[in-house]
Amino acid sequence: MSGSYKQVFTKYYAQADSKATMYALSDELIETLRPLIHDTRATILSENTNFAYLSLGLKPTQIYPIYGLSYPAGFVYEEWSKESRANSFIPKDFIVLYAEKNRYDTPKNTYEQEAKDIYQKLINGSYPYKQVAKSAHFIIFANTDTEHSNILTPAPKEQ
Repeated sequence: MSGSYKQVFTKYYAQADSKATMYALSDELIETLRPLIHDTRATILSENTNFAYLSLGLKPTQIYPIYGLSYPAGFVYEEWSKESRANSFIPKDFIVLYAEKNRYDTPKNTYEQEAKDIYQKLINGSYPYKQVAKSAHFIIFANTDTEHSNILTPAPKEQ
């Protein structure tokens, strides 16, 4: 593992109890993503940014960190296009979220309420994504908007 990659990989390990837990979560996520990543142009929007994405043939520029769902314009073209912007839309082919059992059950503020609403829209199919995999700690959604995608192969079937 190169020094710069290792630095990025371990930068946010505070999300886990220890580095050992962080590596275990990375392994779990890689094994869940491996059957889904068929095109090395794929981009991933993820709550867990410290995983071994190089082993999937991906570059650091293809991984987009999120800290909760609060900005659908970052992954849904229709939301992004509602405002005039200087930058181009970058499609996100996969969204990786932590699979917390009681995620946003009781929102404590408007930010959490917005995140809960966005999460519910993602789950119920209001956005052009569908759940394609779930592991002990992660839920993975694939982009179904073929017009706004980085990959050529269709989204995998739900597992």
